Parts: sequence; C-alpha cells; structure tokens
Amino acid sequence: MRVKKSVIKDWVSPLINSFKFNVDGSVRGMSRQTGMGGVLRDCNGSVVCLSSYFVGSIDSSAAKVMAIHKATETCSSSFFLRGQVVSIVSDSKVAVSWNHNEDFGSIVQVRLISFIRSQLKSRKGIKVVYASRMFNSFADSLAKMRSGACGDFLHWM
Repeated sequence: MRVKKSVIKDWVSPLINSFKFNVDGSVRGMSRQTGMGGVLRDCNGSVVCLSSYFVGSIDSSAAKVMAIHKATETCSSSFFLRGQVVSIVSDSKVAVSWNHNEDFGSIVQVRLISFIRSQLKSRKGIKVVYASRMFNSFADSLAKMRSGACGDFLHWM
C-alpha cells in the first residue's frame, strides 16, 4: 500500500535499509478516553504496518509512553523486523527522555519503561527518538481515531 504524498509531506525518511515507526498517544477531552497509534514505514515511505489501540482513561504522558512501549513490543516480536534498524519516533520530549534517563516520570510507568530500556539494550537496531509534532501527524491521527472507540487494530501490509 502506498500512502498519498500529502499524508507524508512532512515525514522524513530513515536511512536506506532501515525503518521508522512514528507513534503517538491522544487523550480526548474531559472524558480522558485515550488512544495510541503508530505507522511503520520503510526508507521509501511505504507503509509496512499500521496500529491503533484504545487504552482507556489515562493521562497524555502515560499514553505517549504506552505508544512507545507498544511499538517496541511490535518490533521485538516481529520476525520481519529482527536484525533491522528501527527508529521509534515520538513527539513527546518527556516520554523519549524517560527511556534514556534514570528518571521514570511516574511510578505507574516503571514497568513499561523498564521493558523499553531492556529492548533498547538487547536489540541494538531499535532506538527511541524525538521529532517535532509536525513530523508525526499520521500517528497522531491513528491515536485520535482510537481515543473515541474501543478495540485494537494492527495491520501488516
């Protein structure tokens, strides 16, 4: 499946023979209904995998950490991505820093961040990086889509 260029106009491709997994979490207003989404693309911009998950009612920092966690889990469990270089990209400086620093943020997120850190150490090809919100619009749309609806969606192309 090819994504229209208008959807990826602000997207920057990864290095040749590597992948980029843009992720985001979204909280819907006062109801705090939360979703997370991600889009995995190859170096040509072709979509390899789309994901969108309903999380429940949590704060936005936790949603962004959960989105990074889910992408890390997907990369770690996928035979297709074994040995591949994958950049997991979030527009949350705080969530990204929690995966690289000693600080965990919230005690609730210790388990998630510990898993992410262990995968970053054991799988040298996976890294978690920050990018501005304007480079993460597709993942944001997937997260918002799921913040108002129950159920999960994971589709490999």
